[in-house]
Amino acid sequence: MAFVKKINISSEAKSMGIDFYVPFLIILIAILYTCFSPDLESLQYISRIIEFVVCPIAAWWSVYLFLDHSSNKKDKTAELRPNSSTPILSYGLIRVTSFFLIFLAAFFVLLISITLRYPYPYISLFNLTIIYLPQTVLYCYLGFFLMVLSRNIAIPLFILLTYIAVKYWTTRDIPVYNVMSFSIDMQLYPRIILLAVKNIALALALAIAGHFILVRQKKI
Repeated sequence: MAFVKKINISSEAKSMGIDFYVPFLIILIAILYTCFSPDLESLQYISRIIEFVVCPIAAWWSVYLFLDHSSNKKDKTAELRPNSSTPILSYGLIRVTSFFLIFLAAFFVLLISITLRYPYPYISLFNLTIIYLPQTVLYCYLGFFLMVLSRNIAIPLFILLTYIAVKYWTTRDIPVYNVMSFSIDMQLYPRIILLAVKNIALALALAIAGHFILVRQKKI
């Protein structure tokens, strides 16, 4: 596990500056909205906030981790050149996953706040985890894959924002893969369980593909 020790999370976070706090801010806003939501009808809006804002922000650190923050701030090209002494697994997947676990800790605070605000049998932490967690995993490794593939922050951000905007306005009306469950009542249905499995499988495929792209780039 020596490659894990090479990850300095505090140093990485400091290098990102204010960008590091964006996911926390988004989750905090969602928690505040949940806590002060007026009635049960607000659940559909909370669900939309989670699926169209909170879950996609899981890709934020996956993208920003590969910027060269030590150079000109206006230079938004990817660094993608780990030191020869840094294992590529530590530089890529382990690094991204470490920050994703931090995101999950904050994300579960949001899910717990929902169960406390709406103490109904069908709104359980288990149900919310199955509905939303696979979405965050997919966005995280999609951001990682797009960033190492494009080597420019504008491309993954544009793709993610375009996908989210199109899905927000059309829901399931266009033949593009649906990451979102569109479960406005936050109940667990068989189709959502199947979607969760698909999201996890696709996330693993993207993580592995992103890793091999990094390996290839390091050899060039």
